[in-house]
Amino acid sequence: MNWLVEPKVCPGLYYATPAQDGFLIRIRTPGGWLNSQQGKAIAILLEQWGGKLQVTNRANLQIRGVQIAPSLEVFETLQKLGLAADNPSIDHLRNIMCSPTAGIDCEELIDPRQLVKELDNFIQNHPSITKLSPKFSIGIDGGGKVGIGTRSAIAWEHRYNEIQLSAIALNNQRDLDSGIYFRLALGGDKQLYDTNALIKPENSLSVMSALVKVYGDYVQQNPSSTGKKPRMKHLLKDWGVEKYLQQVNLQLEHPLHQVETCPIVPTEPYYHLGIHAQKQAGLSYIGVSLRLGQLTAAQLLGLGEISEMFGDSQLRLTPWQTILLPNIPNEKVSELLPKLVSLGLSASIGWDAAIVACAGKPGCAAAATETQIHASMLIDYLNDRLTFDSPVNIHVSGCAKSCAQPSPAEITLLGTTIEQNGEMIDGYQVYVGDCKDSLKEQIFEGDFLNIPSIIDSLTVNC
Repeated sequence: MNWLVEPKVCPGLYYATPAQDGFLIRIRTPGGWLNSQQGKAIAILLEQWGGKLQVTNRANLQIRGVQIAPSLEVFETLQKLGLAADNPSIDHLRNIMCSPTAGIDCEELIDPRQLVKELDNFIQNHPSITKLSPKFSIGIDGGGKVGIGTRSAIAWEHRYNEIQLSAIALNNQRDLDSGIYFRLALGGDKQLYDTNALIKPENSLSVMSALVKVYGDYVQQNPSSTGKKPRMKHLLKDWGVEKYLQQVNLQLEHPLHQVETCPIVPTEPYYHLGIHAQKQAGLSYIGVSLRLGQLTAAQLLGLGEISEMFGDSQLRLTPWQTILLPNIPNEKVSELLPKLVSLGLSASIGWDAAIVACAGKPGCAAAATETQIHASMLIDYLNDRLTFDSPVNIHVSGCAKSCAQPSPAEITLLGTTIEQNGEMIDGYQVYVGDCKDSLKEQIFEGDFLNIPSIIDSLTVNC
C-alpha cells in the first residue's frame, strides 16, 4: 500500500480509512471550488478505483468503496491540480467552508474568496496547526442571499464551524467606523455562540492566527485521557467565550471590538438551487440537485463539459450536497437545462434536495440500516406523489450520531433495532423535530415501504 501518513480520526487522502465496503477517501476543496480540469481528473480516478463519489455537507468530495490505494503518481497529480495539500500531515483537517455564491451573490457585502485562499495558505504553511483536532473548521460568510452559519430561516440549512466569520454592515457604532466587518462566532456541539466581536476584513488573517494559537495552546495544556484532542466545544465549556477572547486579545496589537448588537440579515432558503441572477449583469448561476449528494463519473465529466461550454469552467460544491454552475449567460440558460436532464440531473427544488442520508450499511459499522437504499426509495415515492414549493427536510440516519446533517431535521428516521415477535430486527424510529422527545412511530426495516404513508400524514401538518 502507498499511504503516506498514519491514519487519523477523520478521513483524508494520504492515509487509509477502512470501511466495510472498502477505503474511504476525502478530497478537500477549500471554499467548495472545483474547476473542470480537476473534475475530469477525479472522474478518471473514480473509474480506476471503483467506488461512489459524493459531495459532503462540508462541500468536500469523498469517494467510498475504493478498492486500491492511490499511487505516488496520483498523489503528485492531485497536488499539482490543487486537490491535495502539499503537506500531507494537514490534509485531514476539515474543509474551509465558504458561501457557495461568493463573488456572484447580488446581496453579498464582501467577496470572501481571497480570504479563503489566504486562510488555506495559512493552514498549509503552519504545521503546528496539526496539534488541533481533525474537526477544526473555519467558515466564511460574505453576507449574501446564500450563506452559511445560522442565517437561514430553515434550521436544517444551518452549517456550523468552530470559527465562523460572517459579514455585516455596521452603521453608527461608538468607537467604530461605519463599513463592512466580520462578526465572530464560535461553534461547538452543533451550535454557534455569538461573541459580538467585530473584525475588519484586512485584519482577518492576523485575528485567525491568534484564535488558532490560543486554541492550540489550550489543546497542548489539556491532553485528553481518551487520546482524542480537545475540540472547541471543550475549550468553551472550560473557559467560556470571554476568557477565550481575553487570551486572543493578548496576541493582538489592537484588541477585538465587541458591540452590544450587530444584526445579520437572513439568507433566502433554497437559493443554492434553481436559476438565480448574479450581481454581474447578464449572468446567472444554476444550482443543481444531487440525489444524496451522489455523482457518477459520467455526470461529473458532463458537468465539467457544460461549465466549459456555457460558463467559465468552474463548479461550486455546496454544504447542502448540491452543485452550482456559475457565470452562465442568461440567453444560454434555456439551452443548458436539457443537457442537465440528459445527465439525470435537475435544477428544480424537489425531494432530491430535501432528503439526506448517512453512509449506512454496509459501509459504516455503526449503522443499523441501509440508509442510502431506503432514502433513495423514499425520494422516488415522494417525487411521484407529493409536490412542495419547499419540500420537508428528512434525515435518514443509521445511528444516533446523525453524521449526514449537523442541524435538526423536520423529520428524522433513526436506524435502530426493534423487537418484533421476540426477535430484535433492524428498523427506524420516526421523529418530528427534535429527536429527544418527539417519537412518533417505529417501523421495521422489512416494512420500510410503509414509511411514505407516514410521511404523507406527517407532512400534511408540517
